[in-house]
Amino acid sequence: MRRAVPFAILAGCLGVGVLPALAADTVVSAGSSFWDQSEFAVQPGDTVTWVNNSGVAHNLSVDGAKVVQDSSSWTYADSYPARAGAYAYRCSLHAGMTGRFYVNATGTVPAPSPTASPSPSATPTRTATPSPSPASTAGPGGGTATPAPGSATAPPAGSAPAVSVTSFRARAARGRFCTRRSARCRRPGVFLLLDLGAPQPVRVRGTLRRGSRRVRAVSLLARPGNRRVRLPGPRLRAGRYALTLRAGSIARTVRFRVRSA
Repeated sequence: MRRAVPFAILAGCLGVGVLPALAADTVVSAGSSFWDQSEFAVQPGDTVTWVNNSGVAHNLSVDGAKVVQDSSSWTYADSYPARAGAYAYRCSLHAGMTGRFYVNATGTVPAPSPTASPSPSATPTRTATPSPSPASTAGPGGGTATPAPGSATAPPAGSAPAVSVTSFRARAARGRFCTRRSARCRRPGVFLLLDLGAPQPVRVRGTLRRGSRRVRAVSLLARPGNRRVRLPGPRLRAGRYALTLRAGSIARTVRFRVRSA
C-alpha cells in the first residue's frame, strides 16, 4: 500500500507537529458509501489526503492505479507538484464512490468551456498580415503580430479567471461536537453551514486554531447556496476552536467546541 499510514499514527504526528507537509492538505473523508468531496482542485505541490475512519471497508484507486487495498481504517496521502490536469479516484466496493480533482495554478475547478460548431457552409478566409514595424513581435511560424495601442493583453493559456464571490457566511451546525463514535456520539465529526453567493463552486481556505495554537490549514470546496459540509481532516482533540475561512475577499470566523466523548 503506497504511502498509506495508520490513522492513529497520523493523528498522533499531527498533534506534536511533525508533519508540516500536511499543513495545506485537502482531505477527502470516506463515509459509509460516499466521499465527502467528489470534486475539488489543488495547486501544484499541494497534498491530497484520503481518510477512511468510517468502520466500513473501502479501497482507493487514483488515476487508474489501486493504492489502498480493502480495509476499514486507513489514510493515504500523495502530492502533485507539477502534474497539471484532471485525476479520477474511486472505491471499487461502492458504485457511487467516485470523484475527480484538478491540479492547476489557481486551485479552482475549471468551468465547462462551450465549443462553437462552425456552420457547414462557412469558408475559411485569409486575413491580411500587417507590415512589420519596430513595435512588431515575432509570432508562430515566423509571422509578425502588432498589438494595437492600448489593447488588453490576453491571459496566459490554461489560467482560470477568478470567481466573483458576492456573499459568504459560515457558522457551526451546532455549538458542540463529538469526534469519536460511541453510544452518545452517533454521528462524529464537525459540521459547518455555509451560505455562498457565487456563480460556481469556490475553493475556501482558512486556518483552524485551538485556543491560541494553530492546528492546521483547511481547504474545502464550497458550492453556491446553503450547504452543510463536514470539516475535512483528522479527528480533533477536545477543546474550544476558532476556524477562520476566506472565500474570495470575504472572511468569516466560526467558533465551536469539541467534547471528549
